[in-house]
Amino acid sequence: MAKRGSYPHPIIDAADDVGSEFEIRNVLVDPTQQDIEVTYEVLTDDPDLHRLLKSGDAMHSLRWSCSSTISTGEMEPNEYQRHQKGMRCRAFLDQDLVRGDVVAEVSVIAAKPISGHSWARQHSDYGTAAFDLQPGDILADGGRIRFRANKLYDPLDPPIGSCFQFVRSTSLHKGISVTFSGDETVDVQLPANTFDDFKMFSSRPDLQIGLVVLPALMETLSFIQNNRNSEPLDDKAWFIAIDRLVEERGGWAPSIFELAQKILEHPIDSAIRAGLTVEEED
Repeated sequence: MAKRGSYPHPIIDAADDVGSEFEIRNVLVDPTQQDIEVTYEVLTDDPDLHRLLKSGDAMHSLRWSCSSTISTGEMEPNEYQRHQKGMRCRAFLDQDLVRGDVVAEVSVIAAKPISGHSWARQHSDYGTAAFDLQPGDILADGGRIRFRANKLYDPLDPPIGSCFQFVRSTSLHKGISVTFSGDETVDVQLPANTFDDFKMFSSRPDLQIGLVVLPALMETLSFIQNNRNSEPLDDKAWFIAIDRLVEERGGWAPSIFELAQKILEHPIDSAIRAGLTVEEED
């Protein structure tokens, strides 16, 4: 059942401050090739809110956060369907920014300065009181929605995610080292400071993959090619997983560099695109 939202401007206490309906329901999350599509229905019968949205003085807002990647952001969902009781909204979240659980706050906010704002249905205790609002002030709060970022494809999800173990090394001072002695995982050792900095890039998984996972995978593919005929590898879980990924992508004929890029869904391209997007936003 949908949770009834509220109208923060004005606000007296926890009681209903505006005598209008505002609910968020029918939330749908659908992964696409590059993005995660989030749609939801807004039910509201408030004439002032409809007027502000139609005039462009107000806008929909979806402020999200992901604890796994330690990243946050705000999107402006677009209305794509209106009906008598409200509207449906749609937003697209970049797959590279999130992993696992995502929390999103749904609201309608002021898009422009609004002077002398009042609600026709505001609580009688306010009388004819009016409010001056600035862009970003919340007009209607729909509460939080939670969903799992089930990506259409995630190169670090198993089996690739289960093939590598990243190790903080106190004996290594520069570069990274890849060892293949384990039966379950390939160990990727990073100097202590590099390892700590690597974790700081959790908000940019595209950079983590391009800078560390890609070269580690290339080294692993080279090791397999050079050693599979001279020593048994079939008892190693990481070999079985990676060999299967290569065969699913047409076999071992291409170069190591090309194979690694195919398996990781071309991480260099993704990192460059994401970097340009960040620059444009700045």
